[in-house]
Amino acid sequence: MLGSSSGGYILLELIIALSMFAIGVLGLAQTLNTSMEVANILNKDQRVRIGLRSFLEEVRRKPLSDMSTNYVDVATGVTYTSSIERVALTTTRGEVLSDLYNLKVVATFVAGSEQQEESVDVYVYKPATR
Repeated sequence: MLGSSSGGYILLELIIALSMFAIGVLGLAQTLNTSMEVANILNKDQRVRIGLRSFLEEVRRKPLSDMSTNYVDVATGVTYTSSIERVALTTTRGEVLSDLYNLKVVATFVAGSEQQEESVDVYVYKPATR
């Protein structure tokens, strides 16, 4: 009679141990899934920043009339938009720097379920050709 009672406790302990193990494994699986989602978001963010930098350099080299443009990167799903605005700065001698422009580049993309924007502003000196 002592042997059958002991076997029941071992079975109960085994069920409890397996349940605790299953809960632990499920917790680890959820943590791994969350970390993979975060890694994907960070990778996309890095790709957007590299694309933003490349687009900025490309647009900056164009003539002034072609600096305001749009580009859609189909592979990453990012829309790059550039706009240019004249900036008038006055020097300490009272002269106006009229060939200075503010180039703004905006990257619009979807991260997770939200639409996000990253932007860069750069001052560009484009003297008038004579």
